[in-house]
Amino acid sequence: MLRARDADRALVGKLGFEKTESHHHVYRLWLQGTLVARTFVSHGERGLSPYHIAQMARQMHLSAQEFTAAVRCPLTRQQYLELLQERIPNLEIGEE
Repeated sequence: MLRARDADRALVGKLGFEKTESHHHVYRLWLQGTLVARTFVSHGERGLSPYHIAQMARQMHLSAQEFTAAVRCPLTRQQYLELLQERIPNLEIGEE
């Protein structure tokens, strides 16, 4: 099981997601002014269940295994951006 705190650190610190607070912790990834990925974690969530991992991964255009790798460190931001470019038609990464 992944800890929600570790996922938060990976999304914001490593992958460059913007975090906002509402009735959930909401994470958004903007590239060149375009919203590319959005996911969330409920307040008070300590651990991420396999179901939650699968949902967050899908929302981020990743497999559950790739999401876990992103949180646990083998998947870098550059590798994530390359995966997004493969999976999202007409996505322009460009210089940020």
